[in-house]
Amino acid sequence: MSRPVPRDPAPGGTARWTSWSGVVAVGLGAVGLGVVGAQALVGAGDLPSALATAQGRTVGPALIAVVAVLVVAERLWPAVPRTLLARAHLVDAAYLALFAVVVVPLLTLVETGFAVETSRHAHFLIVGRLPVVPQVLVVAITLVGIDAMNWMAHVANHRSVALWTLHALHHSQEDMSVLTTFRTHPLVHATYLGALLPALILGASGAVPAAALIAYGCLVTLPHANLRWTLGPFGRLLVSPAYHRLHHARVPLGARGTVNYGFVLVCWDQLARCALFPEGTEPVATGIAGRPVPVEQSASGRGSVRVVLAQLGQPFRVRRSTDGPS
Repeated sequence: MSRPVPRDPAPGGTARWTSWSGVVAVGLGAVGLGVVGAQALVGAGDLPSALATAQGRTVGPALIAVVAVLVVAERLWPAVPRTLLARAHLVDAAYLALFAVVVVPLLTLVETGFAVETSRHAHFLIVGRLPVVPQVLVVAITLVGIDAMNWMAHVANHRSVALWTLHALHHSQEDMSVLTTFRTHPLVHATYLGALLPALILGASGAVPAAALIAYGCLVTLPHANLRWTLGPFGRLLVSPAYHRLHHARVPLGARGTVNYGFVLVCWDQLARCALFPEGTEPVATGIAGRPVPVEQSASGRGSVRVVLAQLGQPFRVRRSTDGPS
């Protein structure tokens, strides 16, 4: 499907209210799960350690080191030359700080609440221990399952009017870099809770080692890097920066529209026939045509902080120009 064309800030009333109420519903759902998660962690006396563990695992030394290496690589072999302190990079760095300091702790509460409610109301999904299956195979299946669930949630973020309203912020970046990975609306993370299901379902057969989850999180940052890398033959298996850049194309790539939804693995796009591999041409322009989301590249005169606040607040406005699925 193609990305939404610029629309009047006040489209049809019914569609506008449906989209707005969907965003509010996602917010209320996240708050509800967060309360459940907080109660569970406080009751177990595990709240401080759980939050510290989540921050260390999600934005710990490994992730920071990978991001730093990719930033250096972007300086040496950029797909599109940019100054190091370009305004876009500063804004996306602010989103990284927001993610590390605010989003990760809150997301930990929401994820805990989701696990509690799944165990409480959908216990039939939980598979008992599989003694004949090696744990390494269980871990591999779990990680592949996590990537599949992330792919499905990503597609939903493009196909749903309400979810696109939240996801559009991520696609608004016109100067992509590895930091664009973190340019997301906090509520978007609630739409990816399904990625917890593989670990919950197979948890009785052994938890996924923290190192494996950290490695997966690091791999997720690579596709947004401002690099021409295709990863050679491995690009048919793993999402490369050149491959994922096509997903962020400012205008639809012919009749195929939006392509390349994969996080780490390419196979889901191939199965859905929405994979488009780079052919060595010049990097496509990124962003959203018409700039329906406030962006730092505009001549509005807004400071970076005001741009971020406008971006975060836009989904809650009844009148906005992001209504419409991608």
